[in-house]
Amino acid sequence: MNTLNRVNENLSKTVLKLTFLLLVQAICNTESYYSIQRDHGKVTWSFPEARSPNYHERLALAGQVLAQNTKNVKQEPTVAATAEDLVLIFRTIENYFILPSENWHLKSDNSLRMADKVKVSVMELDSVIGSLNDLAESGAVSRRCINDTGYLLIGMLQRQGWALKFLDAAGKPGPGLSQIRLNFVGDYDLCRSQGSNGSETFKGNYVTWKISVGPLNPKNPTASPIVQWGVCMPDTCTDMENTLFVFEAVQYLGLNGTLNVLQAESHTDHRELSVATVVSIVILCIIGSLVFGGTFYDVIFLQWPRWRKQWIAKEEENRINTFISSSEGNPSRSRSPDDDDVLLIAKNDMEETTSILIVNPDTGRLVKALVAFSVYTNGFKLLNTTQQPDSISCIHGIRFFSMSWVILGHVFSFGLAYFDNLVSAIPDLVSRWTFDAIANAFVSVDTFFALSGILVSYLSVMQMRQKGWKLNWGLFYFHRFWRLTPPYILVMVLILGLQQYCGKGPLWESVQPSDKVVCEKYWWTNLLYINNLVHSNKVCLAQSWYLSNDMQFFVISPLMIIPFHFNTFLGLGSCSIFFLAHGITTAVLSAQHKWGASPISEARANDFQSYFMEYYEAPWCRIGPYIVGIVTGYLLATKRDSIKLNWITATIGWTVATAVALSVVYGLRGDIKGTHLSSVAVAALYNALARSAWGACICWVIIACVAGWGGFVNSFLSWSPFVVLGRLTYMAYLIHVSLINIYFGNQQTAFHLTIFNIAMAYISIMVGTYGVSFFLMLALESPMISLEKLFLPQRKMEWHQLPK
Repeated sequence: MNTLNRVNENLSKTVLKLTFLLLVQAICNTESYYSIQRDHGKVTWSFPEARSPNYHERLALAGQVLAQNTKNVKQEPTVAATAEDLVLIFRTIENYFILPSENWHLKSDNSLRMADKVKVSVMELDSVIGSLNDLAESGAVSRRCINDTGYLLIGMLQRQGWALKFLDAAGKPGPGLSQIRLNFVGDYDLCRSQGSNGSETFKGNYVTWKISVGPLNPKNPTASPIVQWGVCMPDTCTDMENTLFVFEAVQYLGLNGTLNVLQAESHTDHRELSVATVVSIVILCIIGSLVFGGTFYDVIFLQWPRWRKQWIAKEEENRINTFISSSEGNPSRSRSPDDDDVLLIAKNDMEETTSILIVNPDTGRLVKALVAFSVYTNGFKLLNTTQQPDSISCIHGIRFFSMSWVILGHVFSFGLAYFDNLVSAIPDLVSRWTFDAIANAFVSVDTFFALSGILVSYLSVMQMRQKGWKLNWGLFYFHRFWRLTPPYILVMVLILGLQQYCGKGPLWESVQPSDKVVCEKYWWTNLLYINNLVHSNKVCLAQSWYLSNDMQFFVISPLMIIPFHFNTFLGLGSCSIFFLAHGITTAVLSAQHKWGASPISEARANDFQSYFMEYYEAPWCRIGPYIVGIVTGYLLATKRDSIKLNWITATIGWTVATAVALSVVYGLRGDIKGTHLSSVAVAALYNALARSAWGACICWVIIACVAGWGGFVNSFLSWSPFVVLGRLTYMAYLIHVSLINIYFGNQQTAFHLTIFNIAMAYISIMVGTYGVSFFLMLALESPMISLEKLFLPQRKMEWHQLPK
């Protein structure tokens, strides 16, 4: 106890007493403001809620931070004004802590200083207790909350150890206030482990007070800086009561014109058992049972007999080889003329056992359906890196690195809300040209659009060459829907139901995931793949806009693919019509809305929401790379063996593709840094063509590798581990945003942004994403693929050239 007292005595007055002052002044003055707002004897309150920003708003925040912190450009007044407001606020509060000394005297009878008021409020315990009782009787706050809060305050005044630990667990303003470091994180574990002593029994409840500097825009919570202050309160007080306390403190300090109090948020270990949670548990139990049953049956009844036969054949082969060796070493022994035949039979027997089907064709469909969930069989298929001699193996590496790029961009954009040094760190990052790969990481998604176009075009053209253009188009659409939807919906349900149990702490949001309310109301837009068109500002599972675009492109793809069956130029004409419509529409919309070439430009213009929903997610503005992929897929399906390049054409192709790709990513240096913004016309041209140009560069890499001019690029992208990693990209795309939020939400302090820290965070999230994706692939995605092959008629032509 003495040690704790000595430590607290060494703390500065500002650090030690700030939270205490706010509590005391709130308790002493609440009734005078709200006793008249009764409704049938009950006082009710309503405070604005600082909800968690959604996907669009997080990206908007990223753009605004980058836009307002570039060098060599006049900054927006927001940062400077906010810094001045904060300095004024804390200077005002600090003045309240200057308690009068013994020789301090009043200048006049009527000029009582505020410090004296604080002294009186703090020291006159009878007055405090009386105010608490009046407040409870007014109905504003429950008596239990008032009693426990008053008991806590008295314990602090008496410097009791247990009460001082409540104060110690609260966050304190640290250095860098002028750099807008507004999240004062307390000690969550210390607060939750504390309890009162004596007659009043309560536990510590970690509460985040939220105060907006300036008016709050409900449609865009990121527009106004929000001070977040972690304090340790009695667990008998509700969020509304905690909000009322800080509101009264702001009123008493005379800062109500500068600060606007938002709804407080409690961080507890309690989790709501929602419908999604129950459904998730049921799904996990069912899938777990199927996985266990399928693996057990597969290993015991299917694999074990095969293994036993292999062992017997191997022993027989070894016995015969030993016999032959001994015969050759003993000339007196005559060799049987049938020895070679016996050896040949043994070898054939071995080959037969190793090529036996995983599931016997005579096995019933229900058994095959059960074996579809076998971890052994699915794991064997997933980890098999054997590739056909004529396969386009470079695609595996392209998929993996594109997915890694997507995750890198999202680690930065979704992590911004947790960084404590944005204002000081961002200018340094933006000044580096290498940062353009993160600031302009949006084109990474266009790689997948191009690959998707190649896949559907190649497979469809190959089938039409065998069967004609009248394919089973119903099966064509069902295959795509079945391939994507079951894992997609299952992952979405699991995230909604179980993510809330994946963390705790001062930064862990009480609503998990942040789009939970939207998902519960608009989940059907995801199921129909229209969430980028219907209620596009309320997207469930943030990154799912890509899946909707891809499905919509797939639906109209036959209109571009079927004409190729009749005539090459007819197919090119059809693709050209779609491409021209896309390019003209994008350019006109860009010029009409005056969109910038970079999202950062739109954040600077405060029009990021329009840019994102009407351009970035709009299918008519994103179909360009998909069309380029369709043309490339047709070329590979019909002209693959006749693609001949020489060193001149290959050199020119690689040079042009490299230059165009670098221009797309790094050509916006002026827009990102803010030194030279593109004109409306140039921005419209970039928005209309840049993504298609990027897709064309990706297609060139594939064509060059197929034609034998890929060199070390093809060798590297075809590395066998990329085969496995490439198969995991779909699951990785579905879950990586949740893992990013889980990683940052579990931090016990605000994340300090440095190159090393963010690199370590990125590597950790990458490893976690692909590790979880591996298990989800075995349990969710692979079984769905096997079930489709089991119950639906199969195509005669299998897809060997591209990974599924």
